[in-house]
Amino acid sequence: MKKKTNKILVLLLTLTLLLPSFSFAQTSVDYEYVDFIVEYINAYYIKDIDYETHQNNILKGLLQNLDPYSDYYSKEEYEEFINSLNQSFSGIGIVLKFEKNNVVIDRVLDDTPAKAQGLKAGDVIISVNYQKVEGLSLEEVTSLLRGKAGNIVRIEIKRENELKVIKVRREKIEISPVEYDVFKGVGYIKLNSFSDKASEKVKEALKYIDTVGTNKVILDLRDNPGGYLDEAVKVASLFVPKGPIVHIKDKYGNVQSHYSNLEESKYKLVVLVNEKSASASEIVAAAVKDTKAGYIIGTKTYGKGTVQNIVQLPKEDAIKLTVAEYFSPKWVKIDRVGVTPDLIVENETFDIQLEKAIDYLNN
Repeated sequence: MKKKTNKILVLLLTLTLLLPSFSFAQTSVDYEYVDFIVEYINAYYIKDIDYETHQNNILKGLLQNLDPYSDYYSKEEYEEFINSLNQSFSGIGIVLKFEKNNVVIDRVLDDTPAKAQGLKAGDVIISVNYQKVEGLSLEEVTSLLRGKAGNIVRIEIKRENELKVIKVRREKIEISPVEYDVFKGVGYIKLNSFSDKASEKVKEALKYIDTVGTNKVILDLRDNPGGYLDEAVKVASLFVPKGPIVHIKDKYGNVQSHYSNLEESKYKLVVLVNEKSASASEIVAAAVKDTKAGYIIGTKTYGKGTVQNIVQLPKEDAIKLTVAEYFSPKWVKIDRVGVTPDLIVENETFDIQLEKAIDYLNN
């Protein structure tokens, strides 16, 4: 199978073009029958119909009934999905949590409007633009805080039993997918997602670790749901020696393999995984395990081993469709199986997995 130049995601393959041309096979769907039912509904249903919403629901049903990963996105949903994948959004730069039935600021990101206007971790949010947040989900409150860049959002908070109103101008926020540090003689890299800047940020982390003078590295992929396939390949190529990283096989048996060109890894590596490590995380973990480029510690991964293709449609909406399955360098199946660590460790009241990784690297 020829190598495509489009950017592939483990969750999906992003195409900026419209639907590609191909020959339609004979289908058993009776579209005249479907049209008849729609016309009947239009003629006799007691209420007016929002046909755009109705059509979106039909398309969602068509895609979502195929498998858990195929889907349909409206224009707005598609934009939100891509921004979420790339950790980019228009907002103020805070992370929320529930605490004692209150919506509380868990973290204020550096170099953001929220930081500049004095919002703090622990502030209880009472309302956003005069809308009370009591009874709303975190997703609903987050949606209220986000919006068009440049607009002002009015936030009422409670801090130390005092009510305050803080006005913050929304800006474009980009969250780095990587956090890193060096402690106990070990470099630690936490990769939260395989966004479009994942490999670039991992390289920055490794450069910093190199300056400290250690070759011991922990790559923490716990709770990482996946992202771009090419970013997974680039990250794996920083540790996995020359050879295959992942094989992708479509319904016709065509295989596309991605390779590392690394002559020899200079790092003693541990990869941390858990049951929420999925997709791109499993590609990296499986490649490291198969090639013995490092040691895997944690619990069995999620088991999401399929590739989705996303195609933008003429109305700037999009469909996401499962088109292939991927396998480890040794052709080990991942889908609905997961990656079993070399050392299975369950976390309890503290991070035993991290402690085991540090012990392994220092012994």
